[in-house]
Amino acid sequence: MKIKDLTIMAICLSILIICSKISFNIGIISLTLQTFAVVIISLLLKWKKASIIFLTYIIMGLIGIPVFSNGGGFHYIFAPSFGFIIGFFVSSFIIGSNIGNSKWLKIIKGIIGLLVLDIIGMIYMYLILKFYLDSPKATVTYVIEAGFLPFILKDLVSTVLAGLIAIRLEPVLFNNDVKNKNYIFENEK
Repeated sequence: MKIKDLTIMAICLSILIICSKISFNIGIISLTLQTFAVVIISLLLKWKKASIIFLTYIIMGLIGIPVFSNGGGFHYIFAPSFGFIIGFFVSSFIIGSNIGNSKWLKIIKGIIGLLVLDIIGMIYMYLILKFYLDSPKATVTYVIEAGFLPFILKDLVSTVLAGLIAIRLEPVLFNNDVKNKNYIFENEK
């Protein structure tokens, strides 16, 4: 990897951590801006680099660095919300795939990735509530009401917004066109 790639990846990891800390506790799952960060990172960096960022984020949190919305540590794997964090990693393969490059296809990949993220998160949430916490609330209805419905509108809006921003940022970050470099240097004179 080039230094430019590592720098952009570090900035994206920082954005993900910041978006996780913008958190509002509204129940068993906190409302954060992580979905926005996941979509924009995956669209900009594609699946290989994005998956490295999300894997790094998960490892950092599990070893105790407080990067998750409610801290960090290995015990976090027993939190009902941890499945959504796993979903970040998995959805990066879908959102960051090289299938199609049109702006609408990028937004559609973001929405499909969001759906995958939510399904993984809700399954994990159900399993933790049912088998680890032995909660009487461990029903499919409760999981949908607590882990999906309060967030779907915010997640859809942030996914579309992240897709539109990524479409505009991609040429700026990754354009290696000589014409643009000459244009920049000519305007600096």
